[in-house]
Amino acid sequence: MPSSKSPRHHYRLAHGLWSVGLLVFCDAQHAHAQSAAALEQARASDRATARALAGEGYAAFEKKDYVTAEERFQRADELVHAPTLVLDRARALVGLGRFGEAYLAYDSIIREKLSPSAPAVWFRAQKDAAVEIETVKPKVAWLIVQINGTSEALVEINGRALASQRFGERLPETPGEFHVVVSAPGYVTRRIDQQLRAGEEKRLEVSLVSAPKPQPEVVLVAPARTAESEHAQPDHGTGPRTLAYVSFAAAGVGLALGASTGILWLNARNDIKAACGGLDCQPQNETERARLEQDKRRYDTLGTVSVIGFGVGLVGAATGTVLLLSQPKEPESPSKRASIHAYVGPATVGVYGAFQ
Repeated sequence: MPSSKSPRHHYRLAHGLWSVGLLVFCDAQHAHAQSAAALEQARASDRATARALAGEGYAAFEKKDYVTAEERFQRADELVHAPTLVLDRARALVGLGRFGEAYLAYDSIIREKLSPSAPAVWFRAQKDAAVEIETVKPKVAWLIVQINGTSEALVEINGRALASQRFGERLPETPGEFHVVVSAPGYVTRRIDQQLRAGEEKRLEVSLVSAPKPQPEVVLVAPARTAESEHAQPDHGTGPRTLAYVSFAAAGVGLALGASTGILWLNARNDIKAACGGLDCQPQNETERARLEQDKRRYDTLGTVSVIGFGVGLVGAATGTVLLLSQPKEPESPSKRASIHAYVGPATVGVYGAFQ
């Protein structure tokens, strides 16, 4: 069936769609032009601010106010980078005696790849940097930091973070005292204080040691008090008998402590033998040697605590027995008896009980 719409109608529809498309395109072009204009305005503002900061830096440098000059040149370069600003900052750093940072600034200018259309003053700045770096080089000390034991170490040199990509590199430093702090999750933090002289090169190999594991905790649980025991009338002979019960309780604690730490002592001994083959071996690796010394200290501590625990247990049992045998033979009420129990957990040993 032929269409009821005339060719004139199709023409009007196409013309309308074309007009809408043209309007959208014009709006997009206008928005893009506005965005580009705003971006150019922001860049112009940054350039104006950078020029003002550079002017303040030059004025401060002429007055030998190197602190202000270095700060102004750095801020200006952060807004609008230019090798000339980096060169002026390097000169201010030399005035401050911060030769390590000055060397890095000169070196960054020399290594920068300039476009053939770059301003002529930038190429001149590169030539000046290549000449001036030679005067700074004899005043620089060199430091190499190598980290062993983990790949997640955080290194700070005089409060400045060192990127992990620079581990093992030859770094220029200002001569004098320097402090290196090395840390990592699960490891003992190390701090190294050293002196560096001009022209000296020093290599630091830092081996991190795992943080010690927590030692077993001994918990003593107080005997439960019942209403009957609180209202019971004292009778003759209960004092020594109570002391006997306390002695037996102490004996239980001592024996439980001696047994649990004895087991841990045997485990520590097995760990040392498994890692080294004997108790008297001396590994060549510094990290393994530090870990072995830590295991030996744990081994000695657990052995001492175990002996003390068994000693307390034997003394407590002997004392309680003597106190009970020295009491007059009296019929004891069934309600007056002690209930004492020792327990051993994964990292806890103790005793609990009640006097009834």
